[in-house]
Amino acid sequence: QEAAYAVWNLAVGHLENSERFVRQGVVPKLTELLKNSSDVAQENAAGALMHVTMSQEAREEVVRCNAIPRLTELLKDEFEPEVCSQAAGALLNLAADCPQYADKIVNAGAVPHLVELIKSGQALAKEYAAGALMNVMRDQLEVSAEAAKAGAIPALATMASKPSGVAEALGALANLASGSPERQVAIYKAQVTRRTVSLLTDPDDDIRRSAAALLMNMSPQAKIKERIVEAGALKPLAKILSDPDLAVKERAAGALANVLTGFKEAPELIPNLVTLCADESLSRDARRQAAHALAMLAAEDGPADAVWAAGAAQPLVALLKDMVEEAALAIMNLSWRWPDVKAGLAKSGVIGYLMTLLERGGDPPKEYAAGGLMNMTAGSLEHAELAVGVVRPLVDLLQPKEGYVQAAEWAAGALANIVRVGPVPQQEAVDAGVIRRLADLLPQVTPSGKSLVVLAFTSMAEHHKDAVREALSGSKELATLKEFRRSTNEELADYTHSLAEMLGMDVA
Repeated sequence: QEAAYAVWNLAVGHLENSERFVRQGVVPKLTELLKNSSDVAQENAAGALMHVTMSQEAREEVVRCNAIPRLTELLKDEFEPEVCSQAAGALLNLAADCPQYADKIVNAGAVPHLVELIKSGQALAKEYAAGALMNVMRDQLEVSAEAAKAGAIPALATMASKPSGVAEALGALANLASGSPERQVAIYKAQVTRRTVSLLTDPDDDIRRSAAALLMNMSPQAKIKERIVEAGALKPLAKILSDPDLAVKERAAGALANVLTGFKEAPELIPNLVTLCADESLSRDARRQAAHALAMLAAEDGPADAVWAAGAAQPLVALLKDMVEEAALAIMNLSWRWPDVKAGLAKSGVIGYLMTLLERGGDPPKEYAAGGLMNMTAGSLEHAELAVGVVRPLVDLLQPKEGYVQAAEWAAGALANIVRVGPVPQQEAVDAGVIRRLADLLPQVTPSGKSLVVLAFTSMAEHHKDAVREALSGSKELATLKEFRRSTNEELADYTHSLAEMLGMDVA
């Protein structure tokens, strides 16, 4: 046991020594020593394994020697607190960035014991147990559910308010929040929001990373989003967009993409986001999140002016060229307001990039591309002429998949603009089945999409009046048009009236 203690001390913070110990065959001997009845031997062996496992070679050897079941057993409260602490530390390092080893730890039954240590262990045991739990829950919804059921959320929330183990507690809470609205609400109710916001600018890199990650993963919930903003998150999130730590930047951008509701509280926010979008040294995901945040800002008149003035066009166009769909959403939101903005974007090749995204992207990218084309071609025959090559893909979008009705509505809006170019794109749309698909879409549209479908019918009626009239003569279609005509939405009512007059139909 004294030799194990020496190995422990020599391996702390020294990767080269750890690798040497592995090559000398120390791991099987430490694994055997874990089974010793002496609590000192158990502690020294687990402590040595914790630090030896900083090397990947050592991790593989620990798994080969089947040490995980014994380390898991040593988490139980029947063992000395110091033993539990070091066993949790060894599991923490084993699971770090190693999903296959994390699975083995979970399968050994470690989760409830880790949660129990967080609840009632010593300070060091809590810290190591929270870190281990954080690592085994990463991208594992079932493991997170097991931990939550065992009471991890209140225990971690309490721990996050203490001086030690804060990064591990927040990181574990962030993983618990990921992908689960129910757990997001439970974490919010545990009253960690203000504490988390206050830690966004902590000197410790790990704490900033974990705090930003927790806010990012909690904020999809609308009510929580409001509370995060109320807690003053915008300013520190905007500040850490220029953090020297890349992970902090990426998570801050993701949090902003979720929580953003305004920009006046943080005037530096928009320039920082634009810089983030343009920084090719960052990960694609960090730049994507920044583009999403800019897209949300551009949806409002005041912030949209600031986004454009900050020089967002060039980095957004570059991201769009690289098939980043959030850039398409940002361009959609920027382009509908001013002709000069639309013209500038068109000169940058935006229409061609949107067409490529529409033809090659998945479902969300197609949706944003259709929206971008709709706004870029609105009121501009010149821009519409550039987009005639995607008539058929737009018609294909008119048959919405579940959850993608908005994509069909935006496709209808884009077609309303593009087919006005002339009889050739109209005929291509007819050959692709546009009229029947618009009629089928009519009863499915949301309030914001009704005018778009009516405008698409109106454009098609310019050269195919009889076919449009026939498609809208059924009892259901007529009833829908009459409902639109009586709408309190004056724009929709007027568009429907104009269409009916063009077709010679009575929808009063």
